[in-house]
Amino acid sequence: MMRTLCLRAVGTSTILALAVPTLAPAQQREVPTFGAETQLVTVDAVVIDRDGNAVTGLTAGDFVVSEDGAPQEIASFEAMDLGEPPAGGAPEAEAAVGSVVSNQRPAAGYASSFILLVDDMSLAAERAADVRRAIDRFVRDGLRGGDDLLFATTSGDIWWNARMPEGAEDVRALAARLRGRKLSETTSDFMSEWEAYRVSRSESPTGASLESFGIPVTTEQSGIAVAAPTTNLMERIVTRWLERGVCSPLALSLCRTMIAQRAEQIDRARVNRTRDVAARVDRAVFALSAHRGRKALLLLTEGFLNDPDVDITRVVAGHCREANIAVYSLDVRGLEPGFAELSAASSAGAPNGAELSLMRQEQIEFQAAGNAALAEDTGGFALRDTNDLGGGAVRIAEESRVYYLLGIAPPPGKGPRDWRSLKVTTKRRGLTVRARKGYTLRNAAQVARADREKQAEAAARALAGGGGAAEAPPLEVSRALANGLDRDEIPIRAMPFLFGPRPEGRVHALVALEADLSRIANLGGEDHPATVLSLSVAVTHRDTGEVRRTDQKVKVDSGKRGPAFQGWLTISREFDLRPGVNQARVVVRDEFLGRTGAVTLRFVVPEPESGGLRLSTPILTDRTLSRPGEASRPVLVARRTFGTGGTLYGQYEVFGATAGSGGGPRVETSYELRGRGGTVLRRGGPDLVAADREGRVIETLRLSLDGLPPGDYELGLRAADRLAGTTSERTEPLRLE
Repeated sequence: MMRTLCLRAVGTSTILALAVPTLAPAQQREVPTFGAETQLVTVDAVVIDRDGNAVTGLTAGDFVVSEDGAPQEIASFEAMDLGEPPAGGAPEAEAAVGSVVSNQRPAAGYASSFILLVDDMSLAAERAADVRRAIDRFVRDGLRGGDDLLFATTSGDIWWNARMPEGAEDVRALAARLRGRKLSETTSDFMSEWEAYRVSRSESPTGASLESFGIPVTTEQSGIAVAAPTTNLMERIVTRWLERGVCSPLALSLCRTMIAQRAEQIDRARVNRTRDVAARVDRAVFALSAHRGRKALLLLTEGFLNDPDVDITRVVAGHCREANIAVYSLDVRGLEPGFAELSAASSAGAPNGAELSLMRQEQIEFQAAGNAALAEDTGGFALRDTNDLGGGAVRIAEESRVYYLLGIAPPPGKGPRDWRSLKVTTKRRGLTVRARKGYTLRNAAQVARADREKQAEAAARALAGGGGAAEAPPLEVSRALANGLDRDEIPIRAMPFLFGPRPEGRVHALVALEADLSRIANLGGEDHPATVLSLSVAVTHRDTGEVRRTDQKVKVDSGKRGPAFQGWLTISREFDLRPGVNQARVVVRDEFLGRTGAVTLRFVVPEPESGGLRLSTPILTDRTLSRPGEASRPVLVARRTFGTGGTLYGQYEVFGATAGSGGGPRVETSYELRGRGGTVLRRGGPDLVAADREGRVIETLRLSLDGLPPGDYELGLRAADRLAGTTSERTEPLRLE
């Protein structure tokens, strides 16, 4: 029996009537309980032999884990060897036909998750080609079918989720438009970032020496020793500026003041860029923090100073450790790091060769220190002094597939935010262990319970009609939007529908999704089955990075007595999109039970045609909706799979038909249902379709499925413009079960 549910976007006046099956008795619903639990801290460890190869076959007895110097019992142990993928590659989505995607697919046990983050804000333009080649090598040789990749840049220009192998094309297309955004310094008052950092922190405009500020001749930072300038750094810059005519020898005090001001300007820009790097790393870590297993973050960068005032290594590395994400830093400067900005600056005169070499040493070594500190603290490593970036990335991918998960019970005596240092070693000689160096303990069970209770209260308010204006999505929804991983606590499927042209060269599109009602809470009880969902859809245009997004709380209300949420609920959201490749991230969350369903949908939006015929994506469905005084109409569904027998209904629009003089267009439509081998099983038309009062040519069809066996079919649609003599065809796959 079919019942009509009413979907209401809380806080708006939008009402959508959809035909869907209804609800199960409230007393049978699953209600969450929050019991006490022992929290184990999981440490993922990679073991490497002398040749740099990952070591397999170790047991818990081969490891020693200590916290703050005290040995700890290994309470849980799991050896992860993802091995080689099967010949068939990644598993396909369940019941996915045509452009439909589903989150109901088995996990690929051999697959891994990677973050590829390019620091394009520090990337010189001449090095972008090397980075693009490294990305291509990583995608070709390092990734496997089933692997999930988050590709992003620190500028925010790129943020894209891809699953291999089908996502490889998009990653290469994104890499092709990658650009270095670091500008070469050609001004006569050139100063390196390292010089600016030291001047703004340690130098005095009066020309006092470094030693007077407590700075030794040889400075150590993060274990890397670099010879400090033998002369006063301020005086070195003064000499350079005098030689280049920036300063006058008659106003040395003013010159030193100018240098201090310029140093402050350069250092402020460096700090802002470093914080941008930290923010992007943090966002990527946040996106994958709920995903179990080892995650590898490859940071391709020219480096950043290990500045204690910015503290990127402590804060960001801490978040990476908590999320079990190992950072691998790849220095894009290679064996001949050069100094493009210095070379450009020196073309006008100073600095001389000796000074250029000294500045290069200062900058490179201390930026490498920042890279190394972030990587080593999280269980990764820093790759430098190599021109084979792609080979290094492939090595990281291979290493990330063999690791060990060691669980320990945190000893008492420290608070949840207190730092606990970790050390993981093996009892076997000649082996090196890479693992995070510490963690902070947070009571995840209490946080989750408070979050769920808050969500349940919000759901109850929304159900009572007190939703008001749209609220920010829950934390888990934001996390699910940011990553490309399927979430299957609520089974969902989604597909795109593309319609006619819109202003500014855009195309009207609709993203439809279906959610399994049996996995959603019934808050209204048996007398009034109802629930509240958080729905978020974000559509990203691949070639521009433009994002169109909607976040809403949706109230689902049957309005009648009766049994249960059963079957599938259909919801849709509309967007005006740019032509080209688009990616929609669809997330639905039960506000009471805290369950989440998420899936990623990739589709191509066609160019809006100025002439000629084009057919919209057809609505194909086995459901109709009838209202008093109106003809029944097809109900939108996000699937192309239907039951054998019964009737298939369809509707689509024809665009670009020629209007006759003094009359509307003359369009004839027809269809064929074909089986395997192209055998025509059903045929309809041609029929002349009259335009409606708005001038739209909309065709509806109805065909019987009786007598057709289960299997794959295709529906061929054809439209002919009798006035222009043109035709347009479209083929839609479908499946009968």
